[in-house]
Amino acid sequence: MSKSYSLDKKAKKVILLQMEELGEITTEDVMELLRPHFTCDLQKLREQALRKNANNLMRSYKDEKGIRTCFNRKTKDGESSYVNVDKTTNLEALKDIELQLNKKYKGLNKSKKKIVRRYKELSGQISIEDVI
Repeated sequence: MSKSYSLDKKAKKVILLQMEELGEITTEDVMELLRPHFTCDLQKLREQALRKNANNLMRSYKDEKGIRTCFNRKTKDGESSYVNVDKTTNLEALKDIELQLNKKYKGLNKSKKKIVRRYKELSGQISIEDVI
């Protein structure tokens, strides 16, 4: 499915630069930055909304203990499907999902370390020179 909206690359670059200069920004602020540059296809937006709702429904499926059960699996061919890990007998699917979760875990850990470091800088626990 192609994108249902388009944003000029130059406009995106300018908006990202504006966002980089700010310490905090609201979604509404970003929406206002996007508004003059944004065009869309309503039929594609409808399909995108349906797809998003379907994916959210699958991701929200949990077992009786409240643990997520369905995970998206992207195959080597680029195909995507949801797998109920409690019901599947496909070992390759389980391995693919585990690899995807490990990647996300590593990425989240890097982000967490960055936040902890910045918190320590701002609270005076370490100096900015210690980081460099």
